[in-house]
Amino acid sequence: MRNRALNWELWESINLTPGLRLPSQINPDEETIEIVKNLGWSDLDWEEIGSDGVSVIWLKLKLPVDLGIEEGVVVDIQLINDTFYQIHISLAESLRGIGLGTKIYRSLIDWAGHLYSGKGRRHNPIVNKVWKGLEMDPGVTCLNNDIASICISKRNPKIKQLSQIFNRMTRSF
Repeated sequence: MRNRALNWELWESINLTPGLRLPSQINPDEETIEIVKNLGWSDLDWEEIGSDGVSVIWLKLKLPVDLGIEEGVVVDIQLINDTFYQIHISLAESLRGIGLGTKIYRSLIDWAGHLYSGKGRRHNPIVNKVWKGLEMDPGVTCLNNDIASICISKRNPKIKQLSQIFNRMTRSF
């Protein structure tokens, strides 16, 4: 089983801005773009490569073949309320609109066990479509309310506990 608690010593800090990163602007050729389009979400893997020392870990995309696009993909996960993993994703312009973002979200749900998204923090309207698509995936359980969404891998042994915490926490806002 791949999902697990991420092993860092971080905490949520409402007074500090997370140390998020930006991608390199890369120019993959058409063949590379086609390969990326044909990858499945389960072809993506992740490696922890550091943190901001406060509440964010930095991940590196690992692919089954070397496509040279890794520098154009930045994924950070922020720990929210000492429980939830909120994704921050940024893609090079050349990697947008080819389905890679959706594959990243789905692969991270299994890799980390779940992903959370505060609806007030969504700056890109495409993200709402990604979350809507995740709700249709049979391998995840998604919960929504007016302020947040969470999708939990059905492989995650803490699915019931996370669901209860999500439902309690979001009712208290």
